[in-house]
Amino acid sequence: MRTVGNALALALLFGICEAAQAARLDFHAAPGDPSAKQVQILARAGTRRIEHFFGGRFSHSIDFRLAPTRAAFDAAFPPALGMGKSECWMVGMGIGDRMVLLSPSDWKAEACEHDPADTAELQRLIAHELTHVYHGQHNPHPDFAGEDDLGWWIEGLAVLVGGQLTPERVRDVRAAVAAGAAPSRLDSVWSGRLRYAFAGSLASYVDRRWGRATTRRLLAATSNAEALRMLGTNEADLLRDWQRAAR
Repeated sequence: MRTVGNALALALLFGICEAAQAARLDFHAAPGDPSAKQVQILARAGTRRIEHFFGGRFSHSIDFRLAPTRAAFDAAFPPALGMGKSECWMVGMGIGDRMVLLSPSDWKAEACEHDPADTAELQRLIAHELTHVYHGQHNPHPDFAGEDDLGWWIEGLAVLVGGQLTPERVRDVRAAVAAGAAPSRLDSVWSGRLRYAFAGSLASYVDRRWGRATTRRLLAATSNAEALRMLGTNEADLLRDWQRAAR
């Protein structure tokens, strides 16, 4: 794990000032967890980043739980979600009333596809999940129940706001479009190896094309049909125009 000083420096890059209070963060960690201070700094950075993007506040406090083990991580999910045992790649979860993060100090033992020494990755991951929290607080369904067909928007928005639409992912989308391998249906966007790239790129296109005010309104959408009505378009035209813009 890199030093807490590195985490603080990264937070300052996002314009974080401890004197300027963002959303209330109710932070819970196991006593002595070596990741706790860094995660708390990055979480506060994430809330400020998200509020700056949307131009609005979290509607209520954030219950942030740093789980010391995989078992504790799984136990922190609301039973109604029916999650069961999580996969090794899953280290974070955000819904309207909470965020749970598997402590980076446990990643080497119980996680895969994540580097606990990569502070930038950790910052982006925390911001991604906190975007779900913000989204859930501004959606009729705080846990996104029944909104499976909106995965492209729910996840794509979190990729975009969290800073995970990296230049590499932009290039991957461009290459897929050129090869005729981009999704032809919205329910295919959040799937497969390039799901983060596709969903983040499509969310970015919507934000640029329709503007931030529409992005904020789309937080309340609960289905593809509702989102498309808000945008005044249809599925085929949205995907066609996105792919043209991504070339």
